[in-house]
Amino acid sequence: MMRIAKVLSAVLVLIAVAAAAHAQGSPPNKPVRLVVIFPPGGGADSVARLFADKMTAQLGQTVVVENRPGASGIIAGKQVAAADPDGTSVLVASNSTVVAQVMNPNSGFDLSRDLKALGSVAPQAIIIVAQPELSANTFQELVGLAKTRRLNYGSPGAGSVPHLLGVYLLGMMAGVTLDHIPFPGSAQAVTGLLGKQIDLAMVTTAPAVSLVADGKLKGIVVTTAERAAALPKVPTVAESGYPGFSLSVWTGFFVPAKTPKPVADRLENAILKVASDPEIKAKLTQLGFELTSIGGDQLHRGIVAELKQWTEVVAKAGVGTK
Repeated sequence: MMRIAKVLSAVLVLIAVAAAAHAQGSPPNKPVRLVVIFPPGGGADSVARLFADKMTAQLGQTVVVENRPGASGIIAGKQVAAADPDGTSVLVASNSTVVAQVMNPNSGFDLSRDLKALGSVAPQAIIIVAQPELSANTFQELVGLAKTRRLNYGSPGAGSVPHLLGVYLLGMMAGVTLDHIPFPGSAQAVTGLLGKQIDLAMVTTAPAVSLVADGKLKGIVVTTAERAAALPKVPTVAESGYPGFSLSVWTGFFVPAKTPKPVADRLENAILKVASDPEIKAKLTQLGFELTSIGGDQLHRGIVAELKQWTEVVAKAGVGTK
């Protein structure tokens, strides 16, 4: 009996040690999925793919990218929110998910409630790009052209930040109406523009940088306060008649709301370390991203503020669902 008691005691000790290790964020024996809200080729997808290999090294755990497009992040957000809170399901989203939530109040999804923010990295401009033969080279010329004939623009989908940019900047501020053509993602909108299916595209910079630099597309404006380092010849909206205008699209990482703090902290630390890696920073710059990163608490506060901001814009524009 004494021997059995000692064996049982040893087993209990091992179980306690394993439980303590898990509580401290030790990884389960399965890959980490970065669930991206858009199809391959856009800004969030580019960040996820750049980060995956480096995160694998940081975590000592395989990190894979899984694209789950639809509803500007609500579909992927619900999937990750319902996943096991073990640190193996990470949503890679943008403020397009904030806008989509505002536009679809009955979706049953709340980014700030259902998920825990880990941090955001690599904000990027939205760029308005046109076919080279479009008879407008500046934003003011574009507004003038839109007053003479009805133009259309493609975006990464209804409820995305680029979609709302068209409504807010051109419709509410410049006073012209363009027809919106939703695409599954930014790369697909750019492909539509190259194929002459649309007049303009409003997209994040990553899929457009090389095409604008090579003259295959015309860059009209970028929305950040400063010109994009990768496209120094493309002016900002602020330089084009709207002083003070600035809008960036961030790429954020999120886990299920019930994820234990040590598990979330481990992932947050890995993400921020990758964001500071010189090789990653150089690649992000080439794609038109900015080199700013923030932690989860700051991202959460920013999302709460953005929800209020976009609620006001959507209400004024009348583009949300009831």
